[in-house]
Amino acid sequence: MIEHLAIPFQYEYMLKAMWVSALIGGVCALLSCFVTLKGWSLMGDALSHAVVPGVAIAYLAGAPFALGAFISGLLAAVGMGFVKSRTSLREDAVIGVVFTSFFALGVLLISLFPSGVTLKTIIFGNILAITDPDAWQVAIISALTLLVLALKWKDLVLFCFDPNQARTLGLNGLGLHFTLLTMLAVTAVASMQTVGACLVVATLVTPGATAYLLSDRFSRMLGIAGAIGVVTGFLGAYASYFLNGSTGGCIVVLQTLIFLTALIFAPKHGLLASRAKRHEAAETIDETQPGQVAEI
Repeated sequence: MIEHLAIPFQYEYMLKAMWVSALIGGVCALLSCFVTLKGWSLMGDALSHAVVPGVAIAYLAGAPFALGAFISGLLAAVGMGFVKSRTSLREDAVIGVVFTSFFALGVLLISLFPSGVTLKTIIFGNILAITDPDAWQVAIISALTLLVLALKWKDLVLFCFDPNQARTLGLNGLGLHFTLLTMLAVTAVASMQTVGACLVVATLVTPGATAYLLSDRFSRMLGIAGAIGVVTGFLGAYASYFLNGSTGGCIVVLQTLIFLTALIFAPKHGLLASRAKRHEAAETIDETQPGQVAEI
């Protein structure tokens, strides 16, 4: 039995898939805390789809696809910021229009100019076929993102929680805005190798949302989310060998199961805890004598 479970560790491509998935899963999970705090869940979805035309153009030009994807993601982010600042449209409407336009352009380019890149690979990822240069690219992107987070996480927390207060204290709100956008864009590019553009949004939202249910302190939230990202990334890649299924699908399903568990059993914000609080409040009201007001 043990020998059977150890089979994936005998293959180099599986070892590579597991450590890359764990690494990018942890980075995405840390960023998901800021995304959750800022209310940018749709932004992760937007950037993950907006990189598609950049990948297509990079392949046509013979350039590294990561470069094209990064430029495309930044253009989408700048475009969203420009439209939002020049119109009275809600942010969710702006994000929806821009990212669907970029994604449609990418699909059109791939259909008009077939090349080595396939739409399926971009959307669903293919971590098992990742090359050594791509793996090191993911490692470098992850290291730079972690470095920026280590240096700026307190400023980013304040910016995400209260931008006005951040500006009052002299922080560069615009700079922090684009710093977070840039990290999301490059991480979305790296994540395409593992879970694909379609599921990047899940890795950039679910761990942070789960940690939010389990903790009231942001530092602890970062730790919980990071652990969820690393563990689910590793186990998802490991389980995909035995299931012969999508690695990205396994990773996201594991994260979703953990989220549902937290949603039900979280000690303060879970459904059972909320039900217990409502029941306790109802009992307190019932015990109050007519004509009296319950003490708060």
